[in-house]
Amino acid sequence: MIARKSALIISTQIANGLLGYVSLYFITRYMSPEAYGVMAFAYSFVALFTIFAKLGFDQAHIKKISGGKNLGKCFGTFIVTKTGLTGLMAILTIGAIFFWKFIIGKGFESPIHELAVYIMLVYWIIQMFAQSFTATFKGRKEIAKAQLPPFFETLVRASAIIYVALAGFGPVALVLTYIVGDVFFLFASLYFMKGYPIGKPSLDYFKDYSKFALPLSIVVASSLIMTNIDKVLIQLFWGAADVGYYFAAFRLSMFINMFATSLWTLLFPTFSDLHEKNNMKEIRKLTFKSERYLSMIVFPMVFGMVILAEPTTRILLSSWMPAVPILQILPFFVLFAALEVPYRSQLVGMNRPDIARNCILIMVILNVILNLILIPKDIKSFGLNLAGLGAIGAAIATVIAYGVGLLYIRYVALKLNSVKGNPRILLHLLSAIIMAIVLYWINNFFFISRWYYLLGFSLLGLSIYIIILYFFREFTKEDFQFVVDTLNVKRMIVYIKNEIKNK
Repeated sequence: MIARKSALIISTQIANGLLGYVSLYFITRYMSPEAYGVMAFAYSFVALFTIFAKLGFDQAHIKKISGGKNLGKCFGTFIVTKTGLTGLMAILTIGAIFFWKFIIGKGFESPIHELAVYIMLVYWIIQMFAQSFTATFKGRKEIAKAQLPPFFETLVRASAIIYVALAGFGPVALVLTYIVGDVFFLFASLYFMKGYPIGKPSLDYFKDYSKFALPLSIVVASSLIMTNIDKVLIQLFWGAADVGYYFAAFRLSMFINMFATSLWTLLFPTFSDLHEKNNMKEIRKLTFKSERYLSMIVFPMVFGMVILAEPTTRILLSSWMPAVPILQILPFFVLFAALEVPYRSQLVGMNRPDIARNCILIMVILNVILNLILIPKDIKSFGLNLAGLGAIGAAIATVIAYGVGLLYIRYVALKLNSVKGNPRILLHLLSAIIMAIVLYWINNFFFISRWYYLLGFSLLGLSIYIIILYFFREFTKEDFQFVVDTLNVKRMIVYIKNEIKNK
């Protein structure tokens, strides 16, 4: 069942990714990089303050529910806590805007930037409430209910973005599409919550949540800083167009990351449940297996995207060519992030959020320092001349930080739980490198001018990769049968129907 749930998560994430590609296709053809950059800046600016709306309580809620705590009391305590934290987020965001404008006297690049930030604040407020319900579904490992509302959000937002782009509207309308999708996310989540018990908030439960959440809050805060500070700094030192190029490459790279985030959704509560049963043998087995399949999937996607960065940008991003060098660097952070997921989810599920905290602290400190060195041309107030690499510098900083994080988390997992990992992952790396070399050689003789040529090249690369793995005896008939059974559409539909009907 864990494989089928993983397949459902990946399937919905693929659908979300494809809808995101469609949205990006229309944005790059009918809107400017500046308009997209305004939206990306507003999104990242407010996202930094969602630190205060989370503080690790979402993970604590998943942990406590998966550990068998009373569902009614858990949800009652969590929703009250979440409401208070979301209010704090809104107050601090508005306060930061006021401080930036009137105390420091800086202001925004344009009035549209400021308006976009306020609109995006509304989006994040709704998002925080909607995520309260999906966190409950994740804790109960009800994957269909957790995955369908975000899919509805993406579908509605993509439709709205296509309309906005074709109608020739500007960045403000683009930001408003996020709220439109968010409303559908919230109502779909409320619908699936029908019949769930909502108990009276408990002070004892709140203390129990806090004990787990507060050490993890540093992890949540640092993760949000890692994924958003780069866009804010590019806006600050360069401009909206550069943010647009960077965010476009980031969105393409994040399509690969869906496999890692999907597996985390299921692994965290599963490890938590196994830890409650003190089943270390199964924990090691699950870590080993999830690492192998993640590696097998992600390696060819990352190397393929890097090799095909130029035609990918020309075809999918409507010749936003400044994004090419970014797309040749940034996907490697996704590779490092994916390989770290089995170990991080294992350690957090085993009540060791302090390790995840230490790891992300190292990563975020390194990331911020590198961003401040690599992105700006100079910082005149300090008389410093810096690298001035802009968006490319942000990509380099992100990749280095995630690489260091992977090394740290692997070392700690080995030291504490004697989980050595799978050395045959090196075969995945070698196969991906050979695949990339072959694709690069063929690309010298064939100009990729259409999306279906790009798709054909991608499928060719995947075929080469699988054939090489087969000769290395790393992709077996059992693996093939496992994939076919996992992706069985009929069984998947039966599972979704049964879960929605609470069977």
